[in-house]
Amino acid sequence: MLIIVVAIAFIISSIFGFGMHWAIHQRWSGKLYRSHMTHHLILYPPYDFQSDVYRDAGNDRSTKLFAIGALPLILAPIIFYLLGWISIWLMIIALIIEGLIGFLHNYLHDAFHIHNHWLSKSFVKHWYNRLVALHYIHHINMARNYGIFYFTLDYLFGTFKE
Repeated sequence: MLIIVVAIAFIISSIFGFGMHWAIHQRWSGKLYRSHMTHHLILYPPYDFQSDVYRDAGNDRSTKLFAIGALPLILAPIIFYLLGWISIWLMIIALIIEGLIGFLHNYLHDAFHIHNHWLSKSFVKHWYNRLVALHYIHHINMARNYGIFYFTLDYLFGTFKE
């Protein structure tokens, strides 16, 4: 049962992250779009993709908005509560996994934009450097590679580019 909960939490988080990233690339998302375009076009255009320290957009509230948008993911498992105490522990595990995936997403994304990040020299350097290259493609063509470390949805929706 635990493996199923972990898998479902990962899948839901991945779908949510992909959908939100796609959405903030759409003009209809308003302030989110403008803030994200600041990241793409001013702070990290393709010709200046990395820096020594992360260039933050400052008043970018996208992380907080992602958290608010994720509330349905957090509230939905309350149904587990109605099913008994074991379900409460499963809900807590699912929420922890969703939080860890969100943290990993943000951490990796910021790391991609740092020259010589420690991950680029670590035991995961081949995996990490491939992710940096895929994210660079996203900065060249913003309609590609919405994933950060998981690209199955990009494959499914035809937005993946090697």
